[in-house]
Amino acid sequence: MKKRLLLNFVYYNPVGHVMEAIKYAKGFYDANKNLEVHIALNSSSPIELAKSCFWIKKVYAIETSRKATKEMQTKGENTSFFKNIPKRWDYIITENRIILETQGRSKIYWLEKAFLEYLKLSKKFLHAKNGEGILFYTRKLPKSLKYKPGVQVTLNLPKTALNFVKKYDSKGKKICIMLGGSAGYCMYPHINSWIKIIKSLNRTFPDVKIYLTGVKKSIKGRTNTQAYTNKQINNLLKQFNNVIDCYDIGLWNQLALVKQCDIFISPHTGFGWLVSHVGTPWLVISGGDWEEVTAVFNGLPFYCVLPNDRNYPYWGQKSFNKYSNKGKIKGMDPEDLDKKIPEVIEGAKLLFDKDFIYKDALNKHILNIKKSNIRPDYKKKMLANPRSFEPSW
Repeated sequence: MKKRLLLNFVYYNPVGHVMEAIKYAKGFYDANKNLEVHIALNSSSPIELAKSCFWIKKVYAIETSRKATKEMQTKGENTSFFKNIPKRWDYIITENRIILETQGRSKIYWLEKAFLEYLKLSKKFLHAKNGEGILFYTRKLPKSLKYKPGVQVTLNLPKTALNFVKKYDSKGKKICIMLGGSAGYCMYPHINSWIKIIKSLNRTFPDVKIYLTGVKKSIKGRTNTQAYTNKQINNLLKQFNNVIDCYDIGLWNQLALVKQCDIFISPHTGFGWLVSHVGTPWLVISGGDWEEVTAVFNGLPFYCVLPNDRNYPYWGQKSFNKYSNKGKIKGMDPEDLDKKIPEVIEGAKLLFDKDFIYKDALNKHILNIKKSNIRPDYKKKMLANPRSFEPSW
């Protein structure tokens, strides 16, 4: 009889966190015979990604609205979405970052309260016969449960999506670009910097076709690429004959488009966590709150254009004003970023080269970190163990 594991991964809704959960689930699935892996996820995240994975038996959507928090506080285990989760498991592994992130803080935001309320509920009413564990920091696992680190994951895309993007196919080089993610305007390149980057790509690769993608408007509380106005996007599109508008085509179609391209280029964004899992290398214009952890790249070649900023990465400090210049954090300020455009082109050249593999990319990344002007504690940590952020126990 199969044992059952609940991966209790109710956290923020950007797509990158769903990809984290999917990779953890695969690590448990591969390491244990006769194990069913179930996942609880934030209902505002793209849970369809997890539902498409054969190694995940079932996904439970957990609502994290203000209304849901009140329902949890008043109804407990009879909360509508909580009633659907089986109460007895062989193992439970919990995503516990929100507890650690809010410890000792006087102010807890409403979304954090929703996560904490759900964790309190699950701690009280969900029971694990063979033990419970936590994912982060102490990384505690039940003795009889194993985990396989460094698993590679391939997302299987619907045929309808693969057929949809055939109309965008091109015989020359193909690049998909996402201008920014779901964070604020200060975190991403100025639209004029993007125009300069695209002009430089066109000069270097005359046969290139570029596909611009993103989500302009949030749907059902999901994240959207909000840093640029429609006017800015349209102005960029009008300047180039080889740049195609692929906004708002749907998540699966976006992923099929990325799969069809040779390279994906963007700043740090949750969507970027998906691209290597459909087989496309990621060229990252790094900078801002979070670094790109090695697990993101799924064993595929990558290139990170690191900023000239001793405060990078900020690790959720959200004190952007003290790091910004004219509304942009230092790494995204046009004056600084424009100097990095030759490196963007160099990164693209490397990623177009099929002989440039993950091992080469990792070695190049380590060399770039050594030469970079980024925060010393992060630099020391990465140079000591470049794979330190891969999921493992």
